[in-house]
Amino acid sequence: MSTRQALTILLLLLLAGGVILLNRPEYIPGQQATRGDGHDAFMEDMTLSVMDEAGQPVYEMTAASMTHHDGRNMLVMHNPLVHIRRPDGSTWTITASRGEAADSGDRVWLPGAVQLHRDASGAHGVMQITASDVLVKPRDKQAMTDHKALIITDTIRVEAVGFKADFETNRLELNSQVRGTINGAG
Repeated sequence: MSTRQALTILLLLLLAGGVILLNRPEYIPGQQATRGDGHDAFMEDMTLSVMDEAGQPVYEMTAASMTHHDGRNMLVMHNPLVHIRRPDGSTWTITASRGEAADSGDRVWLPGAVQLHRDASGAHGVMQITASDVLVKPRDKQAMTDHKALIITDTIRVEAVGFKADFETNRLELNSQVRGTINGAG
């Protein structure tokens, strides 16, 4: 299959998916179905790569397995990983044992234990955040929770209840009960 044929098929699939998505009600992460919907699709080793208008990667979501639930407009994933690329080229990787996502992939709900990891870049070192029940908005490059979080870098160790991370601006807002230590402050 030539590259041109592959691109044509990919564009047709994206167009069909867009039409389906536009005709479905909005999914709210964490929402429970009131009826026993079955699934209409199952996939192992799923990868979803989203690019911007210039063809540059915005985010990638992978999972060991994914089930699409008919009528709920939702993907249920096992061992999801969300990779969000920052403008400086560094990457945040968000992992959990399970997750739910809107069909569009614009909102990903990760219940239970979640790890957020920032790779080191020229301007910033590695950062590790341990939290629970995290809502990720990969297209907006944001993650948030109202639960306890532990933030660790090579110079800080901070605990807080609730945070909002903006990966685009590299900003982390801590909501309440913030306490910790900063090593090497001058």
